[in-house]
Amino acid sequence: MWARGAALAALALAALQGCGASQPGDDSGSRMGVGRNGRIEFEVEPTQPLVWGRNAFHVRLTWTDSGNPVKRVKLRVHSRMLSMAHGGSSHDGKEIEPGLYEVSDVPFSMGGLWNVQFRALDASLIDEAEFEFEVH
Repeated sequence: MWARGAALAALALAALQGCGASQPGDDSGSRMGVGRNGRIEFEVEPTQPLVWGRNAFHVRLTWTDSGNPVKRVKLRVHSRMLSMAHGGSSHDGKEIEPGLYEVSDVPFSMGGLWNVQFRALDASLIDEAEFEFEVH
């Protein structure tokens, strides 16, 4: 069961990474994928176009088995720049409606490719997904 979920998650993430924008600036920043554990679908949307400096995201969490919103969990977001090996920063999201979380003040200190990891936690890790964002 776990292997099947992991395989589905890997396929979903690979498909997302293959979907690039045709030109810089065309990427809306929206991302969607099933977490590594296969339990949660992560739908990520920047609240505004991504820029150098502070950014905010809306993250909708949905249980993959039922389609119901994932409520009352801790959402931890960690960003880091891949090419420069910059240490990242971590931020907690706030649930603004059932299953919808907002994460503010996620910094991108320069242009380039950034990796942003989203973790849904209760007493332990439930699921996590990571996405890459190109900041211009």
